[in-house]
Amino acid sequence: MASGTAISLAVSDQPQAPGFAELIVNAKVELYACLQLLAERARFITGATWAAIALREGDEFIYRAASGSAGPEIGSVAGVRAAEVSHSNELRSGGKALIVTVIRESRTAGFFELTSGSFEFTDRDLQSIVRLSEMVVTALDHMEAAEHSEYVILSATAEPAKPEISLLWHAPEGATVNPIRESKPIRPDAAVVRTCQSCGFPVSQDRSICFDCEDRHGKASPAPGLFQTEKSESWISVHGYTIASLAVTAIVAAIIYWLR
Repeated sequence: MASGTAISLAVSDQPQAPGFAELIVNAKVELYACLQLLAERARFITGATWAAIALREGDEFIYRAASGSAGPEIGSVAGVRAAEVSHSNELRSGGKALIVTVIRESRTAGFFELTSGSFEFTDRDLQSIVRLSEMVVTALDHMEAAEHSEYVILSATAEPAKPEISLLWHAPEGATVNPIRESKPIRPDAAVVRTCQSCGFPVSQDRSICFDCEDRHGKASPAPGLFQTEKSESWISVHGYTIASLAVTAIVAAIIYWLR
């Protein structure tokens, strides 16, 4: 199933609020798109046959993202109930199955499920998925903020504050005037998203490769531009081709003169 179609199906079976419906629907689309990206990322960094993310809805877990042809169908119910999922992450079936729970506010909000048909997962794979589970928590936080935006906005506009009418035609004695604060200039690179030079996954501004690629390749991620100077080329390397051409011409002229 294509990821776009899967996201549309996942959004369609969710109840919509009467107000701010478009905002909430867009937030759900962004949530499921984020989950799909994280599922594909989990499969990529571990080499799993398939990877899926299930979210808790009531007493059940519903698969909301999946990567791999053999993975579960998005929107289907996971074969485990909420009471049966523990907070501990574990390797199962000889290490060829990996379950990583998503803990949010001391409560199991979902889990990653990965399966491999040819090799066993390692502790390093487990730690990589744990980091991805923290990103799922952030995505859920943004979704919850969108769902409560209607209540917050309507509460703020329901009872507007009454302006205070001053009877004084001048400022009271002892009043201080706050100086206008100068706004800080916006850094030109603030909106630039850096990506891993190895796999293309988004990374922070002070890194050049992600944690997963760094663990696998054993390379540190130096800050860009630190302790780096441009190497100057020597005069010979710059004009080497010209010198070689002149040398060949001189040798050919000498051979012709000697043959005469």
